[in-house]
Amino acid sequence: MLYNCTWVIHMILARENISKYKIQDYLGRGFLCNCGREHSVDIEKVVIENGAIAKIPEILIFFNFKKIFMVADENTYNVAGAGIEKILRNGDFELYKLVYIREGNLVPDEKAMGEFIINLPETTDVILAVGSGVISDLCKFMSYKLKIPYIMVATAPSMDGYASTAAPLTINGLKTTLSATVPKAIIGDIDILKNAPMDMIRAGFGDVIGKYSAINDWKLGRLINDEYYCEFVSDMVMYSVKKCVETADRLQKRDDSAIRNLMECLLLTGIAMSYTGNSRPASGSEHHLSHFIEMVYMFDGKESPPHGIKVGFNTIAVNYIREKISELNPDFSEVTKKASEFDKNKWLEDVKRLFRVSAAEVIDLNEREGINSYDKRMKRVKRIIDRWNEIVEILAEVPSYNEIRDILRKIGAPVTLKELGVDRETVLNGLVYAKEIRNRYTVLQLAWDLGVLGDLAEEMGQKFYV
Repeated sequence: MLYNCTWVIHMILARENISKYKIQDYLGRGFLCNCGREHSVDIEKVVIENGAIAKIPEILIFFNFKKIFMVADENTYNVAGAGIEKILRNGDFELYKLVYIREGNLVPDEKAMGEFIINLPETTDVILAVGSGVISDLCKFMSYKLKIPYIMVATAPSMDGYASTAAPLTINGLKTTLSATVPKAIIGDIDILKNAPMDMIRAGFGDVIGKYSAINDWKLGRLINDEYYCEFVSDMVMYSVKKCVETADRLQKRDDSAIRNLMECLLLTGIAMSYTGNSRPASGSEHHLSHFIEMVYMFDGKESPPHGIKVGFNTIAVNYIREKISELNPDFSEVTKKASEFDKNKWLEDVKRLFRVSAAEVIDLNEREGINSYDKRMKRVKRIIDRWNEIVEILAEVPSYNEIRDILRKIGAPVTLKELGVDRETVLNGLVYAKEIRNRYTVLQLAWDLGVLGDLAEEMGQKFYV
């Protein structure tokens, strides 16, 4: 199905009509929202249908793009790039290509960006990204920096970044989210998407499941830190999550409609990030923990499981923490005592040990934002105690950790450490220190503010991660 858009200013989209909206209702529109902001996304075309790559020439002609720089890795070139190349070479296009060759996984780091620059023709009209997460992140960032538009051909329903303005890159060994731009068009050929490796489909679904946690963390940030929050965006994301979960049991059968629901959910989440200008609607504690694991494994020269698979698994863990926090009856004096006992020297030692070459950036972020400062912590603690009942209500909005586990089991995703293939020590360290990666309030920060994060991690090590 081809979704077009024309730019319309001051449209009003209503929360009560979210179930009626389709992707085309969001494309290219600028509309006023009850949150007080005007939301917009610059994506002009989305094609999600069987045989969609056949429409690439039509889309290129629509934008008057003739000189194409196609970017892929070995796998995505074989899956889709070679076919696209054949189609374009039979047309009136000038095609150049970069196919990344790596022994292991392609990392979106300085080396990959340098390779991109070296191979980019000076007269390029458009970057044609053929791939999934890493290819998307590299191309959207390079598009933004070089001011060359790009078109995204998705080869797997594996992540939610296709339509977002954020590019998670690896800079100096640390997972860093940088500003980027959205593609002019997104093409998702269901015949290609449904035949992606099952672990990539599970990764996309895990990313979707992570929205339960991400939206919940966003609500905590609003309540505790007076952070900007949009109910329309939140509802938009959660409605698409609901649709996707309803057909989850058909994903392992590679059912067309289930794959479509998954891909549309991933794209709508990306659009939601464009609306807010950040990754709040899509990324919270579950993502931070995944980034921490990826960082440690990269330092050790090991490959970790796909990002979305870790996100789904981590959603079990952080929802367990939510349940445990909800059982508390925090006492202000006790929480204050724990805050006064914070050992900054030990924190510095641990950060240097765990974050290694990236430690200086983590320490700088903490110092600059005062994340662990006593005064800021106590300001948050006072708000937490004063609004405790509201916090408990927010924490209870997500499915239980057992319910998340059961949902993931439907698609054969890992629900134990052994199945995930990540070591226990890294995950436990992540529970305590993943919050240092971003200055973003999540349930992990809430547990730390209450002085129970370390105890919960220890408890999970004994009872949960066995």
